[in-house]
Order: sequence, then structure tokens, then C-alpha cells
Amino acid sequence: MHARICREEVNIAVDNAGELWHKRLCHMSQKGMRRLADDNLILEVKNVQLKKCTDETEPNLLSSETMMRRKELLELVHTDVCQVDTKSHARAQYFVMFIDDHNRKLWVPPLKAKDQVLSVFKEFHARVERETGRKLKAVQANNGGEYRGQFEEYCRSKGIQLEYTKTRTPELNGLAKRMNPTIMEQV
Repeated sequence: MHARICREEVNIAVDNAGELWHKRLCHMSQKGMRRLADDNLILEVKNVQLKKCTDETEPNLLSSETMMRRKELLELVHTDVCQVDTKSHARAQYFVMFIDDHNRKLWVPPLKAKDQVLSVFKEFHARVERETGRKLKAVQANNGGEYRGQFEEYCRSKGIQLEYTKTRTPELNGLAKRMNPTIMEQV
């Protein structure tokens, strides 16, 4: 609630519960917020009408990247591995994310160790190709060791182009790197 004080007049309060929940849910879309409200998961919010918030409209250093999305599903998938401070109940210490460049769909499987990246990627690869009926064409990753050796061999054998960013330039793997804090905040 934002209160506005009017001199010598009646004071009013404006209800901004929708925008508050929007921020609490990591800038969830208006459509997603409506779905939660329709399912009575957010009781205070009905008929959500969101304005663009400053977090979403600030210029980004990599804004040209966000403007040039790939035209089709699975043309490019961004990936990164992130370590968490506290292990999960299943003893997972890491997570790997896969983000489709076309529609920004996100998959985040947990990992107990970084050496599981290849096996998790194989499962992801089979699943997305089966579900979409399309072939995965390219993967963009950082220069981490988990994306070398057997990972490279697997991609080569399946005809997947593996694109690496330059060493010590995480900003070039921007989409995946910007998603890390968002996921951590949601967790």
C-alpha cells in the first residue's frame, strides 16, 4: 500500500498488492500472476494490471543480445553451472541451467557434483528433442571444465555445435549469468 497525504483533505491509500507480488515472485509476467490469482494462490490479487517496473526497463549492457533472439526452438541453448551455499535435502550442491534462446524456457536440474553435467545434458537433450520434434543445433557455454572432454565428444557425435565464451568473460554468457541470481532468489 502506498499512502498519499492530502493537506486538510481525506487521506487515501492505493492498493499495489499486484506489483508487490510481481516483485516478490521475481518479476513474474502479468499472465502468470493472473493464473496464480485464478487458482487462488495469491488471494489479495485479482485483475492484475502491471506497469513496467524500473528493474525491467533499465538499459542492459547486453541489450543487443536480448533483441536478437533465435528464430526457432532449440537453435541455441545457453547453459551454465552454479554452486549453491547450502546443500538441498537430496544433497545437491549445484544446479545446471538450460535456457532456450528462442522462447527463454528454462530447465534447472540439481546436481550433487559438477561431473554430472554430461549425464543431465544427455537427459535434457533427449527430452527436448522428443517433446518438440526438433533437433538441438547449438549450445553456448562458458569455458568451464564440465563442458570439455566427453561433453565435447557427445556434442560432436550428435551434430550439436558447441560455442564457448572467452576465458574470464562471464558477461559474454550473459543470459545464463543473469539468470543465476534470479534462480538463487527464487530458491
